[in-house]
Amino acid sequence: MDQSLKSLMASEEEYSTKEDKYEEEIKLLTDKLKEAETRAEFAERSVAKLEKTIDDLEENLAGAKEENVSIHQVLDQTLLELNNL
Repeated sequence: MDQSLKSLMASEEEYSTKEDKYEEEIKLLTDKLKEAETRAEFAERSVAKLEKTIDDLEENLAGAKEENVSIHQVLDQTLLELNNL
């Protein structure tokens, strides 16, 4: 009986140690998950800002192209008028 009790106590100690290690591992993994989620949120915000910047630049480019076409037309008309003088 005494031997069985010692064996049970040793097993309990062993499993208690394993449980502590698992709890520590869970805590570390939880912390890593929180850090990864924070980085992901930051990355999502950065992507949104960059997409907005791209949209703004594309809009500016379209406006510049329209202005270029307009200036080209004015120059062509001016050149035509000068040639007709």
